[in-house]
Amino acid sequence: MKIKNLIPLIITLSLLTSCQERAEPIIKKSSVTTPIPCLKLSTLQRKSELTKNLQELYPFKKSCDYTLTLSYKKDILCNSSYNVTMKTTGKFPKSFLKLEVHEGLTSIYSYYVDLYSNVENDDVVEGFQQLKRDLLSSPIER
Repeated sequence: MKIKNLIPLIITLSLLTSCQERAEPIIKKSSVTTPIPCLKLSTLQRKSELTKNLQELYPFKKSCDYTLTLSYKKDILCNSSYNVTMKTTGKFPKSFLKLEVHEGLTSIYSYYVDLYSNVENDDVVEGFQQLKRDLLSSPIER
């Protein structure tokens, strides 16, 4: 096969691999060995469409010992020269999403992901589904 015929394939593959919308999530788990029985949604986070959509995904209980906190930021701007390389290659995140579960004051689970577009409901759904698989459906491995 001639190089000339491979050029469109190489360009297409490079575009597909370089234009991702998100980084891989960073998940931190503590040594919880059994599924947790319930979740309470933190009331400290401001009310938003993302919070409302999260409430539709799970029957949160106000009397639960395990608290889920949703944190996110949209339209991140950084004027630091430290990040020039990341910004020029287009790999500087535009937003982030963090779902964290606490038992009392102790963090037992954290799901964090940088996004190269603004946080949307689909990102929250995907993160919460991962949290459910890790904490609610099956035991967490040490």
